Amino acid sequence: MAYITLAQAKQYLGTDVYESAYDDVTNPGTPSDTVLQNDIDAITAVVDSYVMQAYSAVITGAQSLNILKSLSEQLLIAKAYERYSMSEVPEWVAGRYDTAIFRLKDIQSGKMLLSDETQESRSSVFKYAYQSPNTDGTGRQVFNRDTMSGY
Repeated sequence: MAYITLAQAKQYLGTDVYESAYDDVTNPGTPSDTVLQNDIDAITAVVDSYVMQAYSAVITGAQSLNILKSLSEQLLIAKAYERYSMSEVPEWVAGRYDTAIFRLKDIQSGKMLLSDETQESRSSVFKYAYQSPNTDGTGRQVFNRDTMSGY
């Protein structure tokens, strides 16, 4: 599910950026909605790659969807400027892109919670939980002089 629609993307980009970045090469002077939709799908995949590491189900909360829409817009405008001219990406666009990626990393790590989601965020696979050295249930010591002989 895309967090931004084609119509919203066109409105956010504005006429100048949309027509310049998505000009159809086969029909110059006409922007290509297909290319823009492909970029929306690519941006959605990037957002999902971060969010789905923290949340297992589809995001449905209105506030959460607005946050993800805003992040998608920031990533999309950077993609549009890159498509138009890689060497002329304004600093404010690059700054918004960096901020969006930082927010996605915060969501991924659990530092930023999507507060109106009813699902629990996934626990990190990198968290360590201490286990007793006697995990086999026999009551004997796992590491002792006999079991470690020869090492």
